[in-house]
Amino acid sequence: MVRIKAPLDILTYSVVLLGLLPLFSWLDVPVQIVTVAACVGGVVSDRRQHYLLGPKLATVLTFTFFAIYLMQLNLSNVVPPAVNLLALLLSIRLVTEKQGRHYLQIFVLSLFCLAGSSLLSLSMLYLPALILMVTGVTIGLVLLTFYHRDPSLRLNRAQITTLLKTAAILPIGSLLLMMVLFVILPRTQFPLWNFLNPKASATTGFSEQVRPGAFASNSAVKTLAFRAECDQLGAQDLYWRGTVLNTIEGSTWKRTAPQREQSRLVGGKPATCTITLPATNKRFLFTLDRPVSLEGIQFHQHGDLVFQSRWPLRKSVSYQCQSRLGGQWQLQSAVDEALYLETPTTLSPRVQQIAAQVRQQTNDPRQRIALIEQFFRDQQLAYATTDLPGPTAPIDEFLFVKKRGYCEFFASSFALLLRLCDVPARLVGGYHGGDYNNLGGYYLITEDLAHVWVEALVDNQWQRIDPSRYAANAETALLASRQQGLSLAKRTMDSLEYLWTQVIINFDLNSQISLVRNSGRQLKGLVPDISSIVRGGLILLALLLSAATLLWWLKYRQTTPQQRLLKRYQNALQKRYHLERLSSTRGLIEQARQLNNADCLKFAQRYSAMLYGNRPFSEADYQRLHALIDNILQDTGDVN
Repeated sequence: MVRIKAPLDILTYSVVLLGLLPLFSWLDVPVQIVTVAACVGGVVSDRRQHYLLGPKLATVLTFTFFAIYLMQLNLSNVVPPAVNLLALLLSIRLVTEKQGRHYLQIFVLSLFCLAGSSLLSLSMLYLPALILMVTGVTIGLVLLTFYHRDPSLRLNRAQITTLLKTAAILPIGSLLLMMVLFVILPRTQFPLWNFLNPKASATTGFSEQVRPGAFASNSAVKTLAFRAECDQLGAQDLYWRGTVLNTIEGSTWKRTAPQREQSRLVGGKPATCTITLPATNKRFLFTLDRPVSLEGIQFHQHGDLVFQSRWPLRKSVSYQCQSRLGGQWQLQSAVDEALYLETPTTLSPRVQQIAAQVRQQTNDPRQRIALIEQFFRDQQLAYATTDLPGPTAPIDEFLFVKKRGYCEFFASSFALLLRLCDVPARLVGGYHGGDYNNLGGYYLITEDLAHVWVEALVDNQWQRIDPSRYAANAETALLASRQQGLSLAKRTMDSLEYLWTQVIINFDLNSQISLVRNSGRQLKGLVPDISSIVRGGLILLALLLSAATLLWWLKYRQTTPQQRLLKRYQNALQKRYHLERLSSTRGLIEQARQLNNADCLKFAQRYSAMLYGNRPFSEADYQRLHALIDNILQDTGDVN
């Protein structure tokens, strides 16, 4: 025999773990220690029936924790104190005596802990945790009903198994309702709770300005930047455009929005990408260079093909990008060349000397670009992220002293030389490369792929130049690292995470509207084929009638002739005397005497005599009893 408390405790601690595990890494270290100790202490206390905390001490600790975390609460710090407090309240409840209502409190606090974790990180593990949580709580409530009636109730293993199997059916309805509500509940265009937990800006990877020499080393982390769903492309096409930096102040490149600059793309190979960005405080929308248009998001487009969202991207978004690979970018309006020829007031003499030598050799912008490219190759520059030039004269030190740096050094020095040679130039910030996941059909772009390249204005066309390719070790240090493939395990996990993002995280108001529209189109497409509908309806009706006939026949076979005779008699009484239902506690003879009907009394006496006697029913007996039933319905005559 098993006490009902045993499976209830197992389910309770399972629910507690489902609530705490997704939240555990976000808790303060002291709170983590307390929760682990409380889980262990709660199990030991339940087995020994001796609890660590009494009611008074538990109340004092509850108010103390409330006061501590209430003082930490402010508009910019709401979620961390709240989730730490929830974990502590749950810990207190685990090490105190548990009655029926206490189990309910544990279930509620565990649900709140799981919900609180979604405000910090809504990973794809949240859904299975939620499904298991709903299942565990629902079954736990069934067990709690028995426990509340009799805490000492004991059941054998067969009874426990039957109870758990029956209770396991109940969560199905809850999960189905959860799926329906997920689809139909209205969404807002903005995340309502984002103010509770604003996202911090990235400190590595893509940046809105370029400052070579600011750091002695640079080590970007391999965190997600975005995903781009498209066909597999060549390595030379994997340039993801983000921003354009056209203003130089000292050694820092910044962005100034160009005025009245218009251009158009000519030629090139069309390409379509669906880009999914994670939540961020920035507004830049990345595109496959060179972009033509965007769909699926409200944006503002600048003349230099920089796209920005109309509001900060505080939630994950997806949009479609139309691009032309290798297209020619022709200007349709005058360009402020002074903006793209501006140089710092203080320049290194050696940098000025190189520019002067290039200007003296040719006046053709294309040849000047070729000469600068050759200069970069001759210098044997190395692509590196350590032992970098300092902030005093970063360009001079990069080109002539240390001769090592990463993309910011290559691009900024190349663009500066172009400007000194009277070739309008600007920097483009974004990403280069990406790991293609053939399971999901998309590129995974991470922050370590952040990149800067140059665009030069030649013959009224902006041409892309990537000076980092002129590094002596470009094949090994730059290009190889940006073409590394993902292992099968990483591809599988990232595909699941991408599916989670697309189906769950990015399911917003636009997705709901699109779902309704697509459903409407599909229904309209079914309307014209009336003959098919009629044919299908007739076939379905025939199948239903056949199934109904089969069920009736099976049910008929399961009843004996005596049962069918008694059923007809009971139906006759209900119809003759307008009875809603017959009493199940009275016998046939007692019921017949109460109705004061001779035919009823004869039927009851003869039926009982044959049913409980040793003589079987004959065909003549059935005929006499059916005749009595006919008399009851007609209320006429007599049958001997």
